[in-house]
Amino acid sequence: MYMEQVRAAVIGFGGMGSQYARMIYAGEIEGMRLAGVCCRNRRGQEVLEKEFQGVSVYQDVEDVLAHGEEFDAAVIVTPHPSHVEIGLKMAGAGKHILVDKPAGVCAGDVRALVQAAEKNQVSFGMIFNIRMNPAFKKAKELLDQGTLGKISRVAWICNTWYRTPAYHASAPWRSSWKGEGGGLLINQSQHYFDIWQWLFGMPDAVFATLDYGKFNDFDVDDNADIQFFYKNGIHGTFITSSGENPGVNRLEVWGTKGRLAVEDTSRVIFDENVMPTDEFARTNQEIYGVLRHHTREIPVEPNEKGYQRLLGNFAEHLLTGVPLIADGYEGLKAVAMTNGAYLSSWQGQKLVLPVDEEVFKASLGEKQK
Repeated sequence: MYMEQVRAAVIGFGGMGSQYARMIYAGEIEGMRLAGVCCRNRRGQEVLEKEFQGVSVYQDVEDVLAHGEEFDAAVIVTPHPSHVEIGLKMAGAGKHILVDKPAGVCAGDVRALVQAAEKNQVSFGMIFNIRMNPAFKKAKELLDQGTLGKISRVAWICNTWYRTPAYHASAPWRSSWKGEGGGLLINQSQHYFDIWQWLFGMPDAVFATLDYGKFNDFDVDDNADIQFFYKNGIHGTFITSSGENPGVNRLEVWGTKGRLAVEDTSRVIFDENVMPTDEFARTNQEIYGVLRHHTREIPVEPNEKGYQRLLGNFAEHLLTGVPLIADGYEGLKAVAMTNGAYLSSWQGQKLVLPVDEEVFKASLGEKQK
């Protein structure tokens, strides 16, 4: 039996939390209304009391739980290390949860949250709004159709995350092991780790070379070169940075039937071989035989209102049972990739995925002291 409308409580009223609250309050999310917002600082509470008429203002998470009759689902938009802790409390109270990325900091903790949601029969969704991007949706469609044939290589350069000290100092928890659980990988790269495994599946092994404080006066990562390995023969390279400008966002995929590229998250280009490379290799008799190819751009829709559509999917899931675009298990995968990359960098070696969750947690704990 489904509810008639989802009453949402947004927990966290910072940069993204305030955006989600405003979207819901303005009626931009079909099937969802804003029941309350949790904000611990007085300045934010004053804004809520002035601008969000009829919406409850909660002092802290315990205050939210004390008013459980007012809401059906919690949208968790707090500093990363608190996502699992708050999620467990909400799931234990029988509340559905929608969590902003990342799902957590340690894969073992996120796994416990996934299990708690299942045990308490509540839904666990992730705010992976990049999945709504038409260019990546088209790439997913083409890859699932086998358009590229057998894939051999994936290369993704995404260094569009240039951040100055003003960003890193914008909140006391940012860009630290204790406050954020890491840097570039646990923050900005979560979206693209999710897209990576969504398109190509979970890697079987990882080797990561990370720089810590290369461009900034802090201890966490701000530059990365990561290799992902697959038993099926795919070799992936992921390059990212928050200290380089101008940046690019270019995903390229090679298969027997050609090359697929997603440029700047908005263009999809297909370089199609006139015949698959393995077939050409069998039939060609010329020493320097050239395999011809044709390039075309594949039209995609404009990228509009990704957040609204993602939140709308969560509401529709609760109201009618349609599948979630990204559930908690998908969030677990992105965190597992991140944990693996960090541990590979710290140990200086290629590691099988998933890495030992307890070993990672202990290693992170040393850095958080």
